[in-house]
This record gives sequence, C-alpha cells and structure tokens, in this order.
Amino acid sequence: MFNRKIVKSAVLLIAGLVLAGNVAAKEMKIAFVDVQAVAAQIPQSAAMQETIKNEFAKRIEAVGKLEKDINFNIEKLRRDGPTMSEKQQDELKTALTNQRQQYEQLARPLDEEIRNRQAEERNKVLALIKAAIDVVAEREKFDMVLNSGAAVYAKPEYDISEAVVAQASKAK
Repeated sequence: MFNRKIVKSAVLLIAGLVLAGNVAAKEMKIAFVDVQAVAAQIPQSAAMQETIKNEFAKRIEAVGKLEKDINFNIEKLRRDGPTMSEKQQDELKTALTNQRQQYEQLARPLDEEIRNRQAEERNKVLALIKAAIDVVAEREKFDMVLNSGAAVYAKPEYDISEAVVAQASKAK
C-alpha cells in the first residue's frame, strides 16, 4: 500500500516534470530512499520481530508440539499399522483426527493473529521511517524524496537511505 502510493505519485511527478520542461526539473532537488532496506536495517524492526515472537511464543510452541505429535502418530500408524489390532488402529486414527481438529482450531487463528500484529508493527515502523525521511529531507533541503523502486535511474549520491537509517535509529 505504501509503495503503490509512492509509485503513483512518482509517475505523476515525472509526467509533470516532462510537461514542465527541463528547466523546472533542474531546479528541483530530488532524492531517493530504499524504504525496504531502511526497514531491514533499523533496530526497531528487530525489536518488533522479537516482541511478536515473545508475545506468541507459548502458543507457537503448543502448535509445534501438536504438529510433532501428529507426525509421530502418522508415522506410527504407517510403520506399526499392519501389526496393530483393528481396535488399536481405530484408536490411533481417532486420536489423529482429534489432533488434526485441535491443530486447525489453534493454528489458523494464531497465524491470523500473528499476521495482524505484524501488520500493526510494520505500520508503526513505516510511520517512523516516514518521519525520518521528512526530517532528512527538510535538513538536506530536498524538494522531493522518491522510493527507490519509483526511480528508473538515479545517481547513488542522491540516495539518502543511510541518512534515514541513522535518523530512524535515533527515534524511540
């Protein structure tokens, strides 16, 4: 979502620059930033991942244990099934069915909760990066900052990603 808006803005800007002519384009001071690379480098992203991991650790562990139990029972049924009595096979199949149902009841909601929390935290990180971009752009007197994906070509000296990483890393 964030990248699409930037790309659309960049396309409109470039079209406007082409229409306005070379004089207007030369007067603008434009930079670019690789938002994804910045997000990967700032400590807040690692902290976000750690927070989510800790928040869901017990439930992830429970689902993992259940998954191991299911795999163990599947293997047991495959390996020992021919030598088991029909009653033992039925009991093991029933246990497997119950474990699979329990797995579905635990795993799907957990996965959805984790994705929602990651989206919340990612939005916080993106807002932090946006604020850092604003500070760097203001300090460096840039008229416009594009996402690196929006620029077909840009000289490396116009890349302010490192400055944005430094600025965002200072924020709490």
